[in-house]
Amino acid sequence: MNDIDDRLVRGLHDLVDGEPDSAPDVPALLERGRRGRRRRATALAGTTCALLALGVGTAVTVTTNAPPERPGVTAQAARPEQVPPALRLVSAATASENISYRMRLDNSGPGGLTYEGAFDPRTATGYVRVPHDDSIQTELLIDGTRYEGAERPQGELPPDKGPGETYGRYGQYPGKYDRLALQGDGNAVLGAVAPDPAALFAALKSANATVTENPDGTLHFTYTAADRDGSSSTSGDVTLDRDGRIGTVALTTAWESTAKGRLDRGTVTSTLALYDYGVQVTVERPTDVVMVSR
Repeated sequence: MNDIDDRLVRGLHDLVDGEPDSAPDVPALLERGRRGRRRRATALAGTTCALLALGVGTAVTVTTNAPPERPGVTAQAARPEQVPPALRLVSAATASENISYRMRLDNSGPGGLTYEGAFDPRTATGYVRVPHDDSIQTELLIDGTRYEGAERPQGELPPDKGPGETYGRYGQYPGKYDRLALQGDGNAVLGAVAPDPAALFAALKSANATVTENPDGTLHFTYTAADRDGSSSTSGDVTLDRDGRIGTVALTTAWESTAKGRLDRGTVTSTLALYDYGVQVTVERPTDVVMVSR
């Protein structure tokens, strides 16, 4: 089994650990297994459980290379159109991990911001920039050390902006970090995929998302969330690049909230693009640095 297959199977088992037992179509699987050599029973079971955990109740067949001495069942090779959407997503997430990339995140609506940056998870090094009218908010991560500061924007500043701003000065935060702070702590679906594409599947599973396939072959997911102050419903589409990695994630969230004592509603759309996988990411430490106590 190659390295990606090994990590994919281990990831599937980890993701479904603790899920209640499911009842797949055992006779159909056994009949298919009798028509081939006996391999891969463990991987097939893990894949089926992971798909059932996501609400994809379809038997799936996967073929990979296994050592001859390992007992198991050889499943019939599945044509691309037979691979369930949830398995395509977890495969893409696996292919996208432990490799550097560039990113661009566009948020729509009034005050919507655009984030651009690059990140290498192997060295915990990267950067992200967010333009504002009076500054470019910048986060740097160098071997796990985080710096945050502001740079002067291109063009002329608004008449009421600029005075008092110290451009080029960065705060250095204590401790070590393994991801950029883009979109908060990275536990939400978009926050997970932005600093770490491989976290997308786990985040969607945590949100009890349903994964399907669009007519054009892109992947589609939906999930809902609720708390005491309101609720939201999110739908998204994932496009894979030619190497089978996550290329774009487009989300639309309709929300309503009573947090301010009245019913507020709105819709937010975001589009995240991940590209240039394998790019070399180097970041220089800023020269004007002050230590941050928190």
